[in-house]
Amino acid sequence: MGLLSAHEAIVWWEFQHGLSTSEIASEYEKASKSRPDYVMDLLRKELLTKYGEKGLEKELKRLDEKLDRDKFTDTAYVSRVLNRARSKIEKDLREHARAHRLDVESVQDYKGLLRGFDYQANTEVYIVFTMKLGVVVWYKHDSYAGKLCPECPKEQECRETLDTIMVEYDIDLRPDQEALYMTEQSIAIFNKLAAKEVARYKRQE
Repeated sequence: MGLLSAHEAIVWWEFQHGLSTSEIASEYEKASKSRPDYVMDLLRKELLTKYGEKGLEKELKRLDEKLDRDKFTDTAYVSRVLNRARSKIEKDLREHARAHRLDVESVQDYKGLLRGFDYQANTEVYIVFTMKLGVVVWYKHDSYAGKLCPECPKEQECRETLDTIMVEYDIDLRPDQEALYMTEQSIAIFNKLAAKEVARYKRQE
């Protein structure tokens, strides 16, 4: 998982998939509510890499004990966890922007997104936090050395990156956007993420 703790990763996932902190707490009061498969798969892979097959079962048991359901039913605790995640993510986004010598135009830490501009390359840059791939730095571009997506050697890597962002941030594209080259589709994805309504700002019905 890298940047986020297990608790932070679970709360971050639920928040990005439409639940406010109070709604997360309410959901975890239900016996039927399970931890998100996506996050748990990432945690399992991380433990497998770190401890190997021999130590995996022991570490999974330890993780299960650490992820006490009762903690997730406390709205105040969930809010603190979310704020910790946001703080970590914002710091990491800004550090990447500094490393790439970007002018920061906006930071939406609660969406894991930083927009910047690289004056040397004369292009917009999007920096996005993901749990699976870490921080993604995406330079707006029209082609890769003159090659469009079908001929580009980076096509598979770009597809995985954009798919990961869409899954983690619950973003859907219209059919016409799905048909775009990834150079254009990526901008549609980042714009949707920037404009996405966040759970904590939703009006209570």
